[in-house]
Amino acid sequence: MLWLVLLPAEKPSLLNPPPVTPSQPAPTTPPKPTAAENLLSGYGDPATPPIEDLKKLHHVIGGYFSVIKESSKNPIGGNADLAAALRGENPNRTVFLPANHRIFSADGLLLDRWGSPVIVHPEGWRQLELRSAGPDKVAYSGDDLILSPTGLQKNP
Repeated sequence: MLWLVLLPAEKPSLLNPPPVTPSQPAPTTPPKPTAAENLLSGYGDPATPPIEDLKKLHHVIGGYFSVIKESSKNPIGGNADLAAALRGENPNRTVFLPANHRIFSADGLLLDRWGSPVIVHPEGWRQLELRSAGPDKVAYSGDDLILSPTGLQKNP
């Protein structure tokens, strides 16, 4: 009986270990969207006119050219060049859109709301015409959507 009195009371009992709480992963913060991602918010939304998609992309391109001043490196010759530049293959290595953004196809091309690659016509440095093949997905047909480098809609 005396040995019970001499045992320290604060030691944890081996018979009753403290409860183990399962370890939980540290909470992660989702990455903050880029400005270009914010500009493309609602891209392809069926509730908006399709030309709005090209206008949103036009704003992203405007932001790109306001940041990227070097014209001799990574020139924009078409969709693939523009898409790569927006993913960070540009002189500043600035990522405007993450590679997994829904605007990119599996091949890395910029897509319109119908899943066709956007046709990018360079008309000069910082002058890109954008064309969507439209709902028939046939480029250069009557339902194409065209946005001039100035951001105005053109008729096909």
